[in-house]
Amino acid sequence: MNAAWECRDQSDQSEEYFNQPLRLENQRLQDENLALKRLLRENGLRWPAGPYSQLQDPPSQASSDLPYLPVEVMLKILSYALTSRHPVMDPLCSSKKENLTTEEQNRSNQIAIHFLATCKTYYVEGKKLMWANNTFVFTSVQAMKAFANVDLVYRQMVKQVSFRIIAQFYDDEEGRIHRLSSEYHPSQSRRLKLPVQKRVKEPTLARRGFRAYAWYQLIDFLEALLPPFDPAIEHHKPRPRLLPNLERLRIDLVNFGEGLFMSPPTHLHDVAAHQLGCALNELVIAGLPIDDTGFRARTELCGMLRDDGLLIDHAPTLVAQKNGLQPLAGHHIHYKVVRAMRPSRGITHHHHDDRPNFFDEFPPAPKDEGIPPFSENASCRTIWKKVPECIGRLDNRNWVLFDRVSGLPWDDVEEEITMLDFSGDSEDEDMAMVCENCGEVHPGSIPPDELLDEMYDDDP
Repeated sequence: MNAAWECRDQSDQSEEYFNQPLRLENQRLQDENLALKRLLRENGLRWPAGPYSQLQDPPSQASSDLPYLPVEVMLKILSYALTSRHPVMDPLCSSKKENLTTEEQNRSNQIAIHFLATCKTYYVEGKKLMWANNTFVFTSVQAMKAFANVDLVYRQMVKQVSFRIIAQFYDDEEGRIHRLSSEYHPSQSRRLKLPVQKRVKEPTLARRGFRAYAWYQLIDFLEALLPPFDPAIEHHKPRPRLLPNLERLRIDLVNFGEGLFMSPPTHLHDVAAHQLGCALNELVIAGLPIDDTGFRARTELCGMLRDDGLLIDHAPTLVAQKNGLQPLAGHHIHYKVVRAMRPSRGITHHHHDDRPNFFDEFPPAPKDEGIPPFSENASCRTIWKKVPECIGRLDNRNWVLFDRVSGLPWDDVEEEITMLDFSGDSEDEDMAMVCENCGEVHPGSIPPDELLDEMYDDDP
């Protein structure tokens, strides 16, 4: 199978450009309406009746015959009405049918959005609850860019989002069939046919052959998280990112099959490891190909995590076929703690030579709330993390002990570490069991100077 050439398709890009003036025209009309409202208000006139014309304060008990409810009760009702049981798909944008599963397409409206049009108080308080209480799934780069229109006050409330990135394939050769690898998903027993969009063959080598918009699409999604332009932000201050307080990011990669792609563009490292580096406490990736290309992409994306951050690697949860998006069953999940060997105060490291406060500028991921269970293997080499039971229920979590050196769960490396500690001469066994970092005797003792230097030299 020939790997697809990575590119941004010209037809899709031109469609996006064609739709962009519509948003600008809508914005112009909104500004014109606001100016007319201001003019009428200054002259003591009322705006004509409409769905949003009665944005007044709610009637009090003295001025209305309606039953009176305390403010706390009204806010509680408003919170329930504006909180969805399911993630909100593409807020502020219309989702494409091919980017949704059958269940999502048939799902009724989960938010009573009309509450915001009843009065001014509900409008102000309701927007806070709507953005703070819900989770959001973005299926297109355009939906991510449109989210920049939300005021920064509300964008700061978003703590977790999900990206659904469906690889797009194009070909200008007739009769050529492309299929997903049989190892795309553990439950997959046959090679599935890829949905490929046919393109007219052009008399140029720039846009010919089998092409894919996959890694570039991932880069476009990540770039949408960068600071949008805001004239209200002072120039001498750093511009906040699209979601300044984002803590957890889930990325669902769809149709990213093994052997389909070339290596990710080098720009992925710049965006993930530098511009968005050390920004997340948890990263969930589902659907990375199990080949060298997927391993490299996983390494680059880990740069988005803080030290001690949790990486959750999962098999694909979705597959895109000609008849639509289909969910895949199974909980094939793996955990890893990223860069958990962080030098303690008083331990020298090569970064301290020129910048003594290097690690103070990049704080690690905060510790999970609660008290972990007792374990005789817990030491300065290990770290406790709360991990989800499955990718569909990220809030149901259990304590798991991780090895700081490898980043893997302790149960996966305990036997190997114990064998290393008791190998060699008897004279070296006593030295191996004494930890130079804490002075205690425990399996897998850490000699800090040599081991830390070796680890950070290998880190991306």
